[in-house]
Amino acid sequence: MQTENFKNELSRCLGCKAKPCEKACPLGVSPHDFIALALKDDFNKASSIIAEKNPLPQTCGLVCPDRFCQKACIRAKIDKAVEIPCLQAEIMRRGGYPDIVLPPKTNKKAAVIGGGPAGLGATYELILAGWCVDLYEKESRLGGTAWLIPDFRLPKEILEYEINRIVNNDRVTVKLNTKITDFQTLKKDYDGVILSLGKTITYTSGIKGGEHYIPYTEYLSHPEKYQSSKIAIVGGGEVALDCAMTAKKNGSKDVEMFVRRRREDMRIMARDQLELEKFGIIVRDLSSITEIKDKNGNYDISAVKNRINDQGKAETLAGTDYSLGGYDILVEALGAYYPKEHIPEDFIIAGDMSGTGDTVVQALASGREAAQKLISGENK
Repeated sequence: MQTENFKNELSRCLGCKAKPCEKACPLGVSPHDFIALALKDDFNKASSIIAEKNPLPQTCGLVCPDRFCQKACIRAKIDKAVEIPCLQAEIMRRGGYPDIVLPPKTNKKAAVIGGGPAGLGATYELILAGWCVDLYEKESRLGGTAWLIPDFRLPKEILEYEINRIVNNDRVTVKLNTKITDFQTLKKDYDGVILSLGKTITYTSGIKGGEHYIPYTEYLSHPEKYQSSKIAIVGGGEVALDCAMTAKKNGSKDVEMFVRRRREDMRIMARDQLELEKFGIIVRDLSSITEIKDKNGNYDISAVKNRINDQGKAETLAGTDYSLGGYDILVEALGAYYPKEHIPEDFIIAGDMSGTGDTVVQALASGREAAQKLISGENK
């Protein structure tokens, strides 16, 4: 954020005594307080206030949606809400990170299974309580699906630095490339276990020809493999937006998003709507793809228009079928989930397993809550 814009945005804060922004933050960070300090150019203390409660503070500032602290901002009743996440990211950039001061060790040791944001949030809370943690991760690096966020939104060096800040101490032992399946046996070796396994199954539309879709997880993991001239992306959330923006930045001429509901219902930020317009990304709202046909490496699609009924649900409109063609890549970006039937009983769970890990900040909060349960003696 440019210096002039930064100062102007800071000055727009009304300093509400009720602090609705703090109450809306899943981690309880107080924008009221860190903005007040930033207005005095005390960026070190401002960043310390943020990092005290948020173990991935700059990451969250860069990627948090506008439905938490920013949505609660009273300034919106006057003109528009203060862009709090942007301010948080910039304050962290200017103020730097305080040292993590750990208390004396207790004789307690936990296993945290899953090294995504929820697992990192749990680990952070545990070491602040004097516990030691073995952090198990099946992949070759910590961070989970946060690595799928494109670099233009979240520079990877920031994410890597903040992860290392949590785990590079004598309280955490990181065990990468380690997939745990026998949770009960593992439980015998620890004072407690927290399961924070990420989303394992992507949602699919189940349409005819749907096997031609590339899952968004694959596309965002290896975008360089999928150069396209004309690409269709199904979905109206942030992962769909990330796919669309990645395609544009990688040189795709025609990028189209198929959104089942209205454009204003898309779960993206207001400034992202402006980005879609800026980059010429076509949003086909109130539209559902019903069939995909392979035309020797290119794809034709059949689609239908929708309406929002009296119950607020999207339903198809009879007689509105239409066809489009010439797509060389199709991406399905409808999100993912962890199957409830695979969750073992009598374990503390966090993040996607508990259904509370949709965003980085929510996952961190879920991990913290799980750790607090373990510290207080709960076992599930």
